[in-house]
Amino acid sequence: MAKIHPFKGWRYDSEIIGDLTYVFVPPYDVITSEEQEQYYLNSPYSYIRINLNRNENEKRYSDAALKLQQWKNDSIINKEPDPALYLLSQSFTHNGKVVDRVGCICELELSELGDTVLPHEQTIEKHLDDRYKLMESTQANTGQIFMCYQDANLVLEHMIENVSDAPVIDCELDEIRYRIWPITDGAMINSFQQCLNEKDVVIADGHHRYKTALKYFHNNPEVSGADRVMVTLVNSSNPGMNVLPTHRLLSGLQMETHDIIEKLNEHFEVKEFKGHAELVNNLEDRSAKKGQMEVYIRESDTGLLLNFRSWDKLEKMFTNQCKASRELDTNIMHSFVMKDIFNIDTSDQNDLKRVSYMRGNKPALDLLNEEKDYDVACLINPPSLEEIFTIAGANETMPQKSTFFFPKVYSGLVTRCFNE
Repeated sequence: MAKIHPFKGWRYDSEIIGDLTYVFVPPYDVITSEEQEQYYLNSPYSYIRINLNRNENEKRYSDAALKLQQWKNDSIINKEPDPALYLLSQSFTHNGKVVDRVGCICELELSELGDTVLPHEQTIEKHLDDRYKLMESTQANTGQIFMCYQDANLVLEHMIENVSDAPVIDCELDEIRYRIWPITDGAMINSFQQCLNEKDVVIADGHHRYKTALKYFHNNPEVSGADRVMVTLVNSSNPGMNVLPTHRLLSGLQMETHDIIEKLNEHFEVKEFKGHAELVNNLEDRSAKKGQMEVYIRESDTGLLLNFRSWDKLEKMFTNQCKASRELDTNIMHSFVMKDIFNIDTSDQNDLKRVSYMRGNKPALDLLNEEKDYDVACLINPPSLEEIFTIAGANETMPQKSTFFFPKVYSGLVTRCFNE
């Protein structure tokens, strides 16, 4: 099963850097071009220069490698003297309450997807080339792969309760307090290794990074350390483990509201609201119900609450999928709303150009108020962690962008280098 190990990570020297707030950056795939420029301005030591270098073509990878080596030479980053597991605490406010998500940054022995490491979402292969070239040039794991596991005994959570040392990193990033403790005690390390020894792990965020690591190892088996990858593991039973929805925003539509409602009536019970505030409040004031979703038509300021009723059709449409997979709200939304009503096929890359996504830790109404460029908003509930593990355990994957795990894990907290 999952084999994890401590490692000698490279960390920023706060005595040289000063305020660490300005050097850590979000995962590369959520950074806009405007944010990239701001991170460059924040600090000459911002990790943006490694994980999302702005140079053109192949120079972005060679420059990232040179920068990483320069920082090592100048002691901007220093290697941990002893192999360590890195306990990570992320404290944030969710639904008006402060929660603390506990994780562990460690090495994970690579295995083929579907064995011990289970994917949960479909991916687009074109993104692999970029991450592969970065790994090849830097000879390092520069970004986190966020994974979850199931442990009702809360072994990791009890470990952090027994840590008395001050954290080596303690800073606030995007309204989230990050704290990190390197754990070198053999007994504590062994305790967590034994906890994971009989468990599978599910990739929550970082499918491309994991596939990149696998590809690199297959092509470079002689490189010391290439058979493992840096990951952040979080217990699905942790109270701070949140799966948030990823809503769909559709553009390029020209349909009358009454035509939309008439077509929706074939497979849904439809309740109409005036305005998106009333619709979203209805969404947030009820407990989650399978097959219930919302559509907001911007031009007519009409909100539609949908309750799916054609459950018998799912088994015929998704014959080779388990019950949890075929009854996903995402599948219902994609097939019976986006495709049937708005003629958007999510398997067609050209159609996906008319789709954007809305997600975050804010209330749905606040998120929707920030959006301007769309015709129709499709609001959906996230799958539960139980559904995610059930589907992944059946060696099936959800449609892309079915989930949004919050919070993300920033890059630059720890860097794992090969051959060291």
